[in-house]
Amino acid sequence: MDSWNRQRMSGGGAVGILGRASRAELHRGRAIAAADPAERFLEAYRAARYAASALLAPGPRRRGPADVWHRLAAEVPELGQWATAFGGYSALAAAVEDGLPRTISDHMADDFLWAVGRFLDVVDERLGVLGPAA
Repeated sequence: MDSWNRQRMSGGGAVGILGRASRAELHRGRAIAAADPAERFLEAYRAARYAASALLAPGPRRRGPADVWHRLAAEVPELGQWATAFGGYSALAAAVEDGLPRTISDHMADDFLWAVGRFLDVVDERLGVLGPAA
C-alpha cells in the first residue's frame, strides 16, 4: 500500500472509504438499470460523487469550498480534470434531483454513465475497492 492510501486509511478512514465505495457501486447499478434518462444521469452523478468522496481525507474539512468536486481538486490535484468535468454537472444534477424540468436525452445519459464508469475505474486504481465498470 502506497503512502497516499495509508494516509487515507489511517484513523478509521477505511470503513468510511469502503462505505462510500459501496454506495458508488449501488448508484452505478441503479444508473445502469434506469430506463429514464434523467434517472440514469442522476444515479450516475451520485455514483461519481460517492466515488470522489472515497478519495477525500477523513476528518474535519479544511478551509475553502466544501463541495466534493472542489475538495477533490484541492486534495487530489491529479484528478482535477475529473473534478472540473463532474462539477460542471452539479447544477443539472441538483435541478433533476429537485424535480425541475430538464431535458436529458438517452445519448447524454449514456455518455455520462460511460464517463462515470471510467472515473470509477480511476478511483479503483487508487483504492482497489470498486468493481469493474459496466
